[in-house]
Amino acid sequence: MGENLVDEFMPEALRTPQEIDIDLFVQDYLGMEQDFQYLSHCGLYLGMTVFNDTDKIPVYNPVGNCAEYISAKAHTVIIDNSLLEENQEHRYRFTMGHEASHGFLHKEYFAYDPNQITLFDFMGQAPVPMVQCRIDTKKLDMKQIKTWTDRDWMEWQANALSSAILMPARMVHVVAEQVKRRSIKSVFMNYALAAEVSSVFNVSFEAATYRLKQLGHIPQEAYLSSDGLNLISSALFACSF
Repeated sequence: MGENLVDEFMPEALRTPQEIDIDLFVQDYLGMEQDFQYLSHCGLYLGMTVFNDTDKIPVYNPVGNCAEYISAKAHTVIIDNSLLEENQEHRYRFTMGHEASHGFLHKEYFAYDPNQITLFDFMGQAPVPMVQCRIDTKKLDMKQIKTWTDRDWMEWQANALSSAILMPARMVHVVAEQVKRRSIKSVFMNYALAAEVSSVFNVSFEAATYRLKQLGHIPQEAYLSSDGLNLISSALFACSF
């Protein structure tokens, strides 16, 4: 699905490995609005997808140090302002892809016709207008799949599709094979693979590692960290003198 979307939006990205313009994908291809707010006072939420027109979007006002409501139209992605900082580009790109994936995959789940009487009208409740996405989804890995809720599955799906859009499988394979051909096999091979995918597709080292494991280029049991990459880079740099 990710490759099909990229092929329609940016076909050249399936011929030559390259960074996907995720903002243009959201705006021009999906036709979604983008907005930027503080979604909490402590960075708990990174993004939000609005599915129905609403005037009840909770945000944080740093000037007044208080919570308030704003209005938003259906089919809007809201990203936390903290991700606009310079060192947050990778997290911003993945979060934008995550929210775009919600908009593409889950709009029917949240669909609501305001002119049609529904069960909500009789129960005195309003339909859910948006989905808020927390900063940390690693708890999913700790839960048994059989206990996952609809929300858990939607978060997993949004993560998976974001990864597939930002790092199309076909192009990841191309990059990985290029690295394997030019690199001497060593304990550093996995780091070289993840570093190259991170650089080519402009994603985090962690996201690149996860994608390479998913596609079978790095063993699932391998442990890689950005700290380890920094140590290896420093060592190689020192050896060059």
